[in-house]
Amino acid sequence: MPTKILEFHGYEPLSNDSKNTAAAKWCPFIDVKCKKTRSGGACALQGPSSPPVIICPNRLYADEFKVIRNIAHDVFGADAELVTELDAKNRFQSGALTGCEVVVYGQGFSGEVGIKAPSNDGENGTFKIDFLLAKICKDLSLGEIVAVEVQTIDTTNSYSDAAKSYYSETPYPGHGKNPQPGWTKAGFNWENVTKRILPQLIYKGHALRREKLAKHGLFFVLPDPVFRKILTRVGGKLLKYPKGPGTITFHSYQFAETWTTQQRPFELVEELTTTVEQVAFAFVSPQNLPPLGIYEETLSKKLAKLTKAKRKS
Repeated sequence: MPTKILEFHGYEPLSNDSKNTAAAKWCPFIDVKCKKTRSGGACALQGPSSPPVIICPNRLYADEFKVIRNIAHDVFGADAELVTELDAKNRFQSGALTGCEVVVYGQGFSGEVGIKAPSNDGENGTFKIDFLLAKICKDLSLGEIVAVEVQTIDTTNSYSDAAKSYYSETPYPGHGKNPQPGWTKAGFNWENVTKRILPQLIYKGHALRREKLAKHGLFFVLPDPVFRKILTRVGGKLLKYPKGPGTITFHSYQFAETWTTQQRPFELVEELTTTVEQVAFAFVSPQNLPPLGIYEETLSKKLAKLTKAKRKS
C-alpha cells in the first residue's frame, strides 16, 4: 500500500516550518538533531484509506515528553515531578527533596538502564526498557518503579525519494510508471507486531512482574493504528484488569482531528489495562486464523492448473 509523508521534520512537507527544520536536520519535538535523515526524516505517514500513523518514537515525545508525564501523574499523582538523577542528587544534598520527585531513566532524562538477563546459552546479556520511572523518598531511597515501553511501527520499502525532494524544497512527483503526486512506495511493516513487538512486550512484562516495587505493572505507549493491529492479532479480546503487578497498560495516541497550530497535536485515544498472561495466551492462541483446510485448497488449485497446462500441451 503506498503512503504519503504526512509530517516532515515536524510539519507538513514544504511548509515554511518544515523547510526550516529540514534544512537544519532538526527534530522540533525533542529539540535535537534528527537521527533519521538517512532514511528520510519523516515523522508520520498516511495511506490512501488509512488514518495517519506515527512512525518515529520521537514524535510521541512532543510537549516535553507528555506521554511519560501523563503516566507519572496517573500512577503517582498530579503533583509528581519528573527529574533527572542530577536534579535528585542536588536536591538531596541541599535538603530540598519533597517526596514528589520521580527520577526518569530514559531518553531526554538520565539515559536508559540496561537490565541483566541470562540468555538461552547460559551467557548473561542485557535488555533495555525505554523509560524507568523511579519514585523516590525524601532520603533518596527507592519507593516504587514504573516501566514504560514506547513503540511506533517500522516501514517497508522506502520513502527516501520523496525525502530528497522535500530536502531540496521541491514537490515530490510520486513513484512508479503512473505517479501520483506525493505518493511513495513505502508501507507499514505490520508483521513486526507479531515478530517483534508482542514477544518483547510479553518478555518484559514477565520480567517486571517479579519486581515487588513494580506495583502498577508495565505501560506501553504506541500509535492508535498500531494498537488496533495488536488487538486484531490477539483476536480483539483482552480482558480488562485494574492496574497492578503483572499488568500491561496500553496508552494509544492519535493526531487530533482538528487543530489551529502549525504543529499537529495528538491525544490519548484509549487506555486498556490487562495482564501479561492475557496478552501471552491470546498471542499463542490466535482466533483470526484462515479457513479450515486453506493450505489443501490452495495447493490443490495450483496442482489443478498444472494438470490443465499439461493437457493443453
